[in-house]
Amino acid sequence: MNKFRKYWKLFSHIGAHPGMSYIDFKRVYMINLIALLCLFPTIFFAILNLIDQRYILSAINFSNSTCAFTVLVLQYYGKYNIAKATLLTSNSVFFFAGALLYRNGGEYFLLCTLIVAMLMYENRKIHIVLCITIAFLISLLYLLPDILPPSQQVPRSRSVFNIINALAFIVVAVNFFLDIIYKNMKKIEQQRLNLESMNRDKEKIFSIIAHDIKSPFANLEALVFMFRNQMLNSTTSQEYIQQIYQQIAQQNQALDDLLQWGSSNMQGMNCSTSKLLIKPIIQHIIKSFNDNAQSKQLKINLDIPPDTQIIANRDHMTIILRNLISNAIKFSYVNGNINIYVSVDELYTHIHIQDEGIGINPLKSAALFNEVQQKSFGTEHEPGSGVGLVLCKDLIERNKGIVNIQSTPNKGSIFSVGLPSSPAHITQTKVELPSCC
Repeated sequence: MNKFRKYWKLFSHIGAHPGMSYIDFKRVYMINLIALLCLFPTIFFAILNLIDQRYILSAINFSNSTCAFTVLVLQYYGKYNIAKATLLTSNSVFFFAGALLYRNGGEYFLLCTLIVAMLMYENRKIHIVLCITIAFLISLLYLLPDILPPSQQVPRSRSVFNIINALAFIVVAVNFFLDIIYKNMKKIEQQRLNLESMNRDKEKIFSIIAHDIKSPFANLEALVFMFRNQMLNSTTSQEYIQQIYQQIAQQNQALDDLLQWGSSNMQGMNCSTSKLLIKPIIQHIIKSFNDNAQSKQLKINLDIPPDTQIIANRDHMTIILRNLISNAIKFSYVNGNINIYVSVDELYTHIHIQDEGIGINPLKSAALFNEVQQKSFGTEHEPGSGVGLVLCKDLIERNKGIVNIQSTPNKGSIFSVGLPSSPAHITQTKVELPSCC
């Protein structure tokens, strides 16, 4: 059985190549199927009619099988148009001849030929010409008298058999192309959804650029203007130099995040995931924020077992955690604590980032992850990192994760990101907003 499938696939794909469009491949495939369906039955009936001493009908059947073989050869050499014309012409001639001489129900196969031709050609002029031709041939079959006596015609049972086969072929051919149409519609719909997603990502990127990157560069321009015009004395210049350094560092981080996000979009919506140890990633991020934390005398407490793992994209997780930790530092009060710890349930490993800061109004927390927020400054007037929580939500969703906010104004917030603990736990993404304490 496997050998039969192997050879059937080999013959049915004659002339097909990887560079073909989906429609062209299916047309080549269908021509091959029709040629194969004509080849073997016509050889069988050629032998059967030869035994029954219907020599002319046997010759017609044999000629039809020869033309079907010729079609396969033309397909193999890429002569697709000639193959189509040969298939349709030979079938029309031989089906008409058999029906005219032996009344074997060949007119129904002429209808099959017409339907196949309309499916194979897109030119409506060809449709009209073929329709007129087939209608004319069928009319002749009913108008012309019998050429051979009834004793030499095929049995009625064989005519019925041919009619049933012709009708079955019509159903199969129509459903074959309906399947192509529906699959194309699904592909078009998927492409439309992908384009909409790409447009949304583009709008997010432009919003972030306009909202979080343009404004700090304007501040930098103002500071450089003051330096150029010597509007700052030596005492205050050091403070402004530190501000410039922080803003440049923040914008460099923001641009890096945007470039990584844009790169992932260009490579498609799917992201490659793997098992990741959480603690080393967070330790590296904390180290990069040491200066910021020390300037506010913050204590960052990391309580994560060394073997804690998640299933996620490493670059995405770095962006997510860097932004959440940056926000925790930004909105924490001086001398406060930032606690980073994990909890595990049946589906997710949750990373919790808790700060002792200004908190979030419950009415505003629901919109944090859905739209770019107005420019905000931290407790010591620090500028934002630039990318924001909209990007975090997008990347969390791509990694099949969830996010939750618990916040109390003037007391602090807990941002919790849940990622799958194992490949079996990857489920439909959802975002939980909010759960206020």
